[in-house]
Amino acid sequence: MVQKIILENNEIIFLKGKSGTVGVVKFAKNGQIFIGTPDKEEVVMFLEKDDIIAVSALNSGPLTEEGIKSLIFLLRDMGTPLVVLPKDHPTSKRLPMVASCGETIRLDCNITPGTHPEQNILCACEDLSGILMKATAGGVEIHGSLKDFKIEKFQE
Repeated sequence: MVQKIILENNEIIFLKGKSGTVGVVKFAKNGQIFIGTPDKEEVVMFLEKDDIIAVSALNSGPLTEEGIKSLIFLLRDMGTPLVVLPKDHPTSKRLPMVASCGETIRLDCNITPGTHPEQNILCACEDLSGILMKATAGGVEIHGSLKDFKIEKFQE
């Protein structure tokens, strides 16, 4: 099943699962995000305006949605880098949110949060696992079974 959703630069879509939420926005400009890797290298990921940023939280509710918006603001507008932890790092169990960016992002519940430098996969709750999101001109395609989502204005 594929859903094509129109998504403006000043909007956010929240994908809602029973035990988690994913927020998705357009990158809305041509630019880059820096990624700090576990092997002490910094990778520069170049993004275009139609690429997406996705932030996943393993909980839900209004406070979670505000947190997702805040992390998106830090990444997209403030230039905060993404930090990738080593696979066995104890902090990965305490991350309230994780992020990924690019043209295509797949949600997966079988990975350790914050430990994947590749930006085409993102840890998510079990009922959102397997969903694939693809950036399109003026929107996003959601591949998979998505039952509950909402779109709202996002303050830039």
